[in-house]
Amino acid sequence: MRGSRIVDRFIPELDSRFRGNDSKNNFSTVSNYLQTKNPDTAVGVFCLCYDGTMKKKTGKIRFVDGFLIRNTLDDDFGIFHAHSSAIASFSPKFYIPKGEIWIDARYKDEKDFLLELDVFMRANEKLPYSKLRALAKKHFRPQGALPKYVQHTKRRGKLTVRMVDGIVIRRYFDPEFILGGHDLVYRYILKNEIWLDAKMDPHEISYILHHEEVERELMAKGKSYDMAHEYATVADKEMRRKHGVGKYPGDASYTRGNLADKNIIRKYFV
Repeated sequence: MRGSRIVDRFIPELDSRFRGNDSKNNFSTVSNYLQTKNPDTAVGVFCLCYDGTMKKKTGKIRFVDGFLIRNTLDDDFGIFHAHSSAIASFSPKFYIPKGEIWIDARYKDEKDFLLELDVFMRANEKLPYSKLRALAKKHFRPQGALPKYVQHTKRRGKLTVRMVDGIVIRRYFDPEFILGGHDLVYRYILKNEIWLDAKMDPHEISYILHHEEVERELMAKGKSYDMAHEYATVADKEMRRKHGVGKYPGDASYTRGNLADKNIIRKYFV
């Protein structure tokens, strides 16, 4: 699956680990946080400096039902998103109000990590994505031995499917591991294997697995990841529809067409 600019605790500090040699790209980012009065839902402050200029933004952190969003609005909603509307961006989240960050409520305990990761990724966004991802892995990997991360394993045809501890995968392997993945996309996943985050809603496992299977099969036949992902998303949504949980805008079965946008949005809050 595909893998925010607001943090709810902050101290703006200059940190040499985030500072480039090119004066045009100099910046500082949030390196330490102070707890706000209500860290779970409070208005937060994001602070990020580019070229020595301090910018502060306020906004809300919303915990949302990610499974419901993927069933009725956006199948490409991951676990952490902010408003985006750029035409050239992948799957823009135009429906998220400006100044808000939405976090899938099942990942609430990873809030601080996800916020810190977002600050880091945006601060280094001029790097090629492959280098940025490698840099994030190095920066966020904890010291010490790798904890046990496989919770369950089963065979599915020629493939091995593993339910894994997503927190461990994000901290030790890949900060942007979202919901699931397979060996043809992620080098750390063993050959002929699909990994699924055991943290997701159990009712969603079959859909994410189907997505990964379709995507992997198409990539094995020569399609690019981007193309295979598009086909897999369609297959995923169709399976949700057949099971009666997928009802998207434009479908005859969609039941929220008569609601105002703000009322539709509220349906996703937890």
